[in-house]
Amino acid sequence: MHPHTLDEVGLHEVADVAVCHNTIACLSPTSRRALWPAIAKALVPAGVLLIQLPPARLPHRETTHDLPTRRVGEHEYGGRVVASADVNRIRTRFDYWVRGDGVVLREHNETFWMWPAARTTVIGELEKAGFAPLPRRADPAVLAVRLTRR
Repeated sequence: MHPHTLDEVGLHEVADVAVCHNTIACLSPTSRRALWPAIAKALVPAGVLLIQLPPARLPHRETTHDLPTRRVGEHEYGGRVVASADVNRIRTRFDYWVRGDGVVLREHNETFWMWPAARTTVIGELEKAGFAPLPRRADPAVLAVRLTRR
């Protein structure tokens, strides 16, 4: 983790591509909107930004998604994700475990708060910062934009 926000680092036209994977959803709307101009400054003209979009809306009910279980050597690794609405945010809890010889050897959980934002909302914010959307990708959760102006 870097000790400064991107706008404090002072990067100017140093990157051809920026990637925001598993991050945008965890930024409040104010922080998210502040990030776009900082990325625009860091990109070279016509640079590309790839974004994994946040969920478009709050979940209607609590949802649970089991993570794939994988065996590595003698141990089995797995977990689950539980998401629920909490006012205007999504509470997302990750529960991880490691098993060996049929018993749980280690467990860990962590909670992330996410703010939903529709694709059109994110595109509108990015357009204000000088980005234009590129053609849709096969994965609808990924948005690609190109810097068109500063």
